[in-house]
Amino acid sequence: MSELKPRVLVTREDPAALAEAIAIAGGEPVPLALLTTQWLRFQLPAGVTLEDYDWVAFTSVRAVEAVVRESEQLGWSWPPQSRCAAVGDRTAHELQALGWMPECIAEDGTARGLLACLAAHGVLGARVLLPCSAIAEPTLAEGLTQAGARVEVLQVYTTVSAWADAPETMPFLARDLKGALDRGCVVTVASPSAVRSLVDLAAAAGALDALHRTPLAALGPTTAAAARAMGLSCAEAEGRSLACLARKAVEIGRRA
Repeated sequence: MSELKPRVLVTREDPAALAEAIAIAGGEPVPLALLTTQWLRFQLPAGVTLEDYDWVAFTSVRAVEAVVRESEQLGWSWPPQSRCAAVGDRTAHELQALGWMPECIAEDGTARGLLACLAAHGVLGARVLLPCSAIAEPTLAEGLTQAGARVEVLQVYTTVSAWADAPETMPFLARDLKGALDRGCVVTVASPSAVRSLVDLAAAAGALDALHRTPLAALGPTTAAAARAMGLSCAEAEGRSLACLARKAVEIGRRA
């Protein structure tokens, strides 16, 4: 591996932003999407729109996309008059681009950070809508409820392996993963789902031993813990942004 240009495997469904950050940090991005989004059918209670909530809290860009899609289909006014909250800068920027200015943005990009931000604004008695992934952890919903909010959790999407709906693609993805590991790529993972899919694909490729020898860079403590629970060598990015993940991966690659 070149010290100046370490190869970094990008496993995100939408690799462009992380790939750009890796290139800026001095690495060579190698895209290999392991996950894909499945949109779920959802609806609000009869007669209710987004404007009936005091807060709408978003923990991902995908949740924003899902709500926008539904709003367009149902002809809801946009942007709503409700206040909105975002888990981090990327989600906040997406909302801003859509004309909905977040009044609460978590500084550390975590569910706990968003909870603290909302609690600081005061949520006692507030009606809060939480559009989220079907596999999201209950941290935010439980914390808001304990703070006195009336929380409605709305599962709007889920994340599955890239080959879930197209199993014929798995051998090709397995080949590409094995090739990337053989070439000494550092692997990036941004969610526990990505870790599970990575391990499953490595097993299919007969490359589990290679994966266990490969350093990983993880975005956030939950993802890092999931990787270590699988016996993988993992370092957590020092921050919750994609730029932080890119810098950590390139740093690891230069030391390898």
